Amino acid sequence: MTWTPKPDTLPGMLSIVARIAGVDAALRLAEAHGGTRLYVPRDVRPGHELARVLGVQAARLVCRSELGGDTHPVPSAAPLIRATRARRLRAEGWTHARIARELGITETHAARLTAGVARGNGGPDDVEPAPVCPTCGRAHRRRLRRQDGRQMDLDLRGGCEHLSP
Repeated sequence: MTWTPKPDTLPGMLSIVARIAGVDAALRLAEAHGGTRLYVPRDVRPGHELARVLGVQAARLVCRSELGGDTHPVPSAAPLIRATRARRLRAEGWTHARIARELGITETHAARLTAGVARGNGGPDDVEPAPVCPTCGRAHRRRLRRQDGRQMDLDLRGGCEHLSP
């Protein structure tokens, strides 16, 4: 199973399209028309651009929803598309370096996007997940350090670097 964003996390009209036709259809629409305004007719024919991108059945469902008969801005959703692609490629067995070259990102960013996704060959992931804070449940990048080795180590923040003392 591959990772896809939840429909509610998609921006603008893409969340409505995702609920009606699925997340993959919404991401395809964002790839094809992201950053532009798109007229959604009340009914669609098989040759229409919306039917080409979403498929005829999905396009008809979208046209019959509250989106039909109006012009809507289509968000680009580029970060979500990039994350989805990276995770799918990782699940297929691609290395971080190869994903980075394919998507035009750094290898570190590819590792960050695919954290927790095992490689497709069934082997273990080569990236260890960041430790999770028991207080807040978030992963922190830096460890807390003593300012002076002669002082007592009394941490009043509960291990969270994002909380102030």
